[in-house]
Amino acid sequence: MRKTSKSYSVRGELKPEERFFKAVKQLKVDRLPVLSANSAVTAEIMEKLQIFMKDAYSDSKKMAELASTAYTILGFEAVGVPFCQTVEAEVFGLDVDWGKKKTTIPTISYRGDVAPEGIDVPENFLERGRVPMVLDAIEILAERFDDVPVFGRVIGPFSLASHIANMEKILRMSIKKPKLVVELTEMCIDVIAEYANAMLERGADAIVIENMFASADVIGAKGYATFAKPFDRELIGKIRGTTILHICGDCTSIIEDMVETGASCLSIDSKTDAKHAVEVSRGKAAIMGNVDTVYTLPFGSEKDVRNEVLRSVEAGVDIVAPGCAISPLTPIGNVRVMVETVRSIGSER
Repeated sequence: MRKTSKSYSVRGELKPEERFFKAVKQLKVDRLPVLSANSAVTAEIMEKLQIFMKDAYSDSKKMAELASTAYTILGFEAVGVPFCQTVEAEVFGLDVDWGKKKTTIPTISYRGDVAPEGIDVPENFLERGRVPMVLDAIEILAERFDDVPVFGRVIGPFSLASHIANMEKILRMSIKKPKLVVELTEMCIDVIAEYANAMLERGADAIVIENMFASADVIGAKGYATFAKPFDRELIGKIRGTTILHICGDCTSIIEDMVETGASCLSIDSKTDAKHAVEVSRGKAAIMGNVDTVYTLPFGSEKDVRNEVLRSVEAGVDIVAPGCAISPLTPIGNVRVMVETVRSIGSER
């Protein structure tokens, strides 16, 4: 169910959803948006709500409630689900590792297939595993937040292929059997696109493509151009809405390739040269990022957080956001400092 009404402000201050879409189109805004493309769930929030990862993934209402805290507690101007990159892989038959702590973000145990043969692309994908729960949660969020962007998050094709084949094996295959890597990645595109478009139909305003294993830090710039970029571009071409492409690590060397995927917005990590990214993408894609989530947000002082935000703003980003998913260790207070710093800047760039 798509959102059908918008109550935009007429007194100068834009509603978060309108501000987001204007920023993505690189139009003038009253001030920079501040939000998170990736998960913003912390251990402190889970303890506060007494909703933990397994709880959220067993009840769509609890999932939506946990997601809502990005806006209601942290102050970010967007909400989204799911909180990890395991939903699609589980449908392909991979096991989910929930970790030892109830606040642990779930991960996938690699299966280790080395060729597309024998891998069944699941039929009725939207009815399997936790997919229906995620879609229901998106609809709940869309009904609750009419003026706040709702993000649906999917995994990127190369990253899903890496889950299926095992990251170590797929790196070896990229050298010895590159054709198999291409075949495995191609196999993933249609199911991800189907999932993303279902999210849009249920009320998501934008789709975040989290292609963490496609990082230049992992496969190099040439590896991204060969094994990820063509499939990111094909996937984005099949998604019927606004897209945010997120790749972890230092993307400075692949920003031009990321722009050429046709994504509406690029979400960049703190290791990426944000000024270079802005220069390369101007007029082609918006840039979102790139506040450090490894040290500054979880462990830095309030001054550290403010300085890190100002660094991103001075680089010219269109949307201020964490450079990756927020660590569960991140204190609520540091995120609020991040948000308030952006709001205090206003429309001055």
